[in-house]
Amino acid sequence: MVLNNYRARVDGILTSLSRPFMRLHPNTITLISLVIAFFASLSYYLSWLFLSFIFIFISALLDAIDGKVARMRNLASKKGDFLDHAIDRYADTIILLGIIFSPYATMWIGIFALVGVYMTSYMGTQAQALGLGRIYGGILGRADRLVILMLLPILQFFWWGYYLSVTDWVLLIFAILGNITALQRFYSAWKMLS
Repeated sequence: MVLNNYRARVDGILTSLSRPFMRLHPNTITLISLVIAFFASLSYYLSWLFLSFIFIFISALLDAIDGKVARMRNLASKKGDFLDHAIDRYADTIILLGIIFSPYATMWIGIFALVGVYMTSYMGTQAQALGLGRIYGGILGRADRLVILMLLPILQFFWWGYYLSVTDWVLLIFAILGNITALQRFYSAWKMLS
């Protein structure tokens, strides 16, 4: 996993995909991605799995494009970065709640998954708040989660899973690997502080 390590390799593709959005302000793209995340969540909750796949894909794509457009238009700022991270947390929450309250998920597994997702993000941004720089490392970053979330509706449609649904298995992965990632980021920040 750890797709964040491959950012440089896809930068050219991201640049091409960003060109049609150059007239939009990056913050507008960020807010549109949040609206799309809501539709992704609602679709999964209603078991419209193919539609959910499309909305998750578009939301994730817009989330990648907003920062690229900001850099290409020389509009990158701390304010924009702050908004982007805040909207990312809301988008994560909205999508996960739609999945957790869907007919495919078990509530306690979903709650554990939310803790893993929040703690992963918190450790990365807390390091930044302490002046250590943003920490993106660990076994399951946001890019990894988004790719898994994109695949989830398709997998759930074609394969129920063993013992638990595919959705529950994915939420378990988010729960376990998310908390491991949070601990990895904690350790990295702790070493830097020492």
